Amino acid sequence: MSSVRILDDSKNIVGESPLWHPEHGSVYWTDVNGFKIQRYVLQSRLKTSWDFDEPVCALSLTTDPECLLVALGSRLIFWRPSTNQRSDFANPEPNWPYNRLNDGATDPNGVFWIGSMRNNVAPDGSNVEASGKTGSLYRVLPDGRVSVWDTGFGITNTLAWSPDQKTFYCGCSVSNAIYAYDYDAKDSSIGNRRPFLSGATPGVPDGSAMDEEGYLWNCRFYGACLLRICPTGKLDRIVELPVSNITNCAFGGPSLDTLFVTTASLFAKEGEDHAGALLEIPVGVRGMPMNRFCLAQGR
Repeated sequence: MSSVRILDDSKNIVGESPLWHPEHGSVYWTDVNGFKIQRYVLQSRLKTSWDFDEPVCALSLTTDPECLLVALGSRLIFWRPSTNQRSDFANPEPNWPYNRLNDGATDPNGVFWIGSMRNNVAPDGSNVEASGKTGSLYRVLPDGRVSVWDTGFGITNTLAWSPDQKTFYCGCSVSNAIYAYDYDAKDSSIGNRRPFLSGATPGVPDGSAMDEEGYLWNCRFYGACLLRICPTGKLDRIVELPVSNITNCAFGGPSLDTLFVTTASLFAKEGEDHAGALLEIPVGVRGMPMNRFCLAQGR
């Protein structure tokens, strides 16, 4: 495996939700506390960013390549980068601003799943202390209907599906745990929650990506690394990284064999000059393509 490369030294407060957009040849990602979405075009190396008025927590492709689904702290919106057009879609979390949305991803059926947590972002973007397991896991259908599928999360992170579409993974950073659920592709339902990875070190689980071999790549906040975990929950590989707080990752590039990794400057250690950067890692294995949220007719 080749060495880690800094793709964009963006110095994000909390970089998150990297998203490979094949039609745009670009990586999109957010800065949660910086209230922005960023885009890096691989061929031209052009960087663009867009400002929002609250935390920007998660991104998803949709069945329209020119429209992204965006999870803000308070709600879900549709956003068109070419025109910066924004339109409200759904409000999964009823307790904003006490709680906020966090990590989210689209399942193989084009249904969006999003977790929530106690809101730790002040109106000016600064970090505030937050505790308690008030987060939930929500499912959002293309028509906007919302349902709750699990509760009791401190910080909901990691939403991923196995290549055979039989297992769903979701974790809680506060509990240092990733859970496996049975996933039923017939109706996008989950059940039978069980431990998948608990108490692992270093760090705590943040976002994850799935490779085509069924191995989960988990980012470790406070841990300065990625863990590659086999389907049985056994640790396969540790990839050490140059900053402490690793937030999320996504496979991308023309061959889907590169991991794009977001990091945070928040809580960085002294001397971590590249904390908050977007990293690029050729990993020698292909990832699963990003699922696309199924837009309802007329969207």
